[in-house]
Amino acid sequence: MKLFWIIYAGPRASQVTETLLAHGATGYTEFPKAHGTGTHGPIQGTRAWPGEEVVLTSVVAAERAADVAAGLSTLQDALVAGERLHFAVLPVEQFR
Repeated sequence: MKLFWIIYAGPRASQVTETLLAHGATGYTEFPKAHGTGTHGPIQGTRAWPGEEVVLTSVVAAERAADVAAGLSTLQDALVAGERLHFAVLPVEQFR
């Protein structure tokens, strides 16, 4: 199994969940209104540092992980100005 850790900034988070489900993820958990800082600067949901992100996680069968990663990569390439998508794929020893 693989754990997808996904960070999306933009107005259309539903495109991320649609991509997950369309490429073989059977479910996901969404953490809305995430704040933080990174290579694009702070995102704090304030006037000084506007914006919010959505963090999503999904545990995917190992044999589906490449398809899910490819779908997310395709989505990354299609994002419009102002949207950002980052994801990591991590090994999962057990998920029950």
